Amino acid sequence: MEYRELKVNLPKELSDSFYELLDTLQCAGYYEILFDGEAPKEKDQGLIRDNTNIRIYLQTDEIDKELKVLIFLKIHAPNNSNSESRNIETRDYEEAYKEYYKPFPIGTKLWVIPTWEKNEPDTIKLWKPNGGIPLFINPGVAFGTGHHETTKLILEYLDELYTKGEFQFLSACDVGTGSGILSIGLAKFGVSKIFALDIDPNAVKAAWSNWTENEYPKGFQFSVEESGIDNPKLSNFKYDLAIANITYAVLSQNIRHLAKIDAPRIIFSGIITEKKDQFLGLLQSHLPGKLLYSKEWNEWWVLDWVRN
Repeated sequence: MEYRELKVNLPKELSDSFYELLDTLQCAGYYEILFDGEAPKEKDQGLIRDNTNIRIYLQTDEIDKELKVLIFLKIHAPNNSNSESRNIETRDYEEAYKEYYKPFPIGTKLWVIPTWEKNEPDTIKLWKPNGGIPLFINPGVAFGTGHHETTKLILEYLDELYTKGEFQFLSACDVGTGSGILSIGLAKFGVSKIFALDIDPNAVKAAWSNWTENEYPKGFQFSVEESGIDNPKLSNFKYDLAIANITYAVLSQNIRHLAKIDAPRIIFSGIITEKKDQFLGLLQSHLPGKLLYSKEWNEWWVLDWVRN
């Protein structure tokens, strides 16, 4: 089977609205390139910081979706973006990102390890001697490599709570789970029951696959469903914690469903600086409470909201 691969480069400040477009298009998948094998290797091993490089995958007959991507670039970044496209085989589509995805630490304890490197002696030496906590991940085309600011902000915060002895959650829901990386992080920190969901069927497959790649103490329960925020399991069951790493556009459109989640505490990310105050206003109107913690990185925010 063939796919249409689009390689897109655009300014970072447009990435949030561009991801919103991709979510509405319901692509076969997309992921952000963080390591450029052709870039000069500096101290960050070729980490791209000045722009956003994204690989997008479509069915070969979805010409209308490719055109919408090109129109977006033409309107919003006519002079500082570029794109190219080609048809590729399924095996290329599934393997393309592996060249760029290497083990890396998050916070004081966590190490994100590609599943295909989990048993490599050099990889084990990175985390095991120092008592690290490995998250074995194969993101495929699901969001959640661990490199994006939003994912990293949440994992760093969870790591901080764990290190301080303030992580006391036994059940959680992961709304917009992507690769499942946040759910796996929650489990490694001691959450014993997790319900995850995502509207992308590729994400659901990736989350379940990644869950099986990791080890947990006996008794842990994990379930994942292809669903939106209107899933009744979010309101019919009580959770100690909810996590939502989703863009402002999606959260604001689903604020009434969000308010029905039966959890006293919700950690959000996916919110950019220009939308932060608007989002906090929405939360205060629909989920009255207070902001317990916030942190910004490259104009992305993590927000820990405690309901009244």
